[in-house]
Amino acid sequence: MGLKNITKLFTLFSIGVLLISCVTSKLSETPISQFEGIWELQGRKMFNGMKIKIEKNEKDKLIGKVIELNDNKYVRMFVEENDIWIKSISRYSNFEFKLVENKIAKDLFSIYGFPSSDEYKVEFIDKTKIGLATGNSAPTESSVIYIRID
Repeated sequence: MGLKNITKLFTLFSIGVLLISCVTSKLSETPISQFEGIWELQGRKMFNGMKIKIEKNEKDKLIGKVIELNDNKYVRMFVEENDIWIKSISRYSNFEFKLVENKIAKDLFSIYGFPSSDEYKVEFIDKTKIGLATGNSAPTESSVIYIRID
């Protein structure tokens, strides 16, 4: 066998290994409807335990409303049940999403010209957990998560 044949064999072998090692779950599209349900916030001390119901609004877009507050004094001061917590959820790719959350005291922030929402990269860790991240962080490795409770 010549050097040319060995190089071709190695190239084919390398391509085969790459194809086999691909994560097949990332190749199929995660349905955006998988967000619908009741979720509990975890990983941000101030918001731990709050419950959010994600559902479609009248424009067929996903939003999340607060259905249960926690005991944090600032949450109780600035957030009310039925407030919109998640302004929008949109798709980046088959498995990556963008989630926009309203900030606590968003009205106060907007009066002073500051942004009233935060944007997160989102991925499903599994069917019961959503990971949130900013910047170059990986959502699936984040400690800031939404946990499905219904």
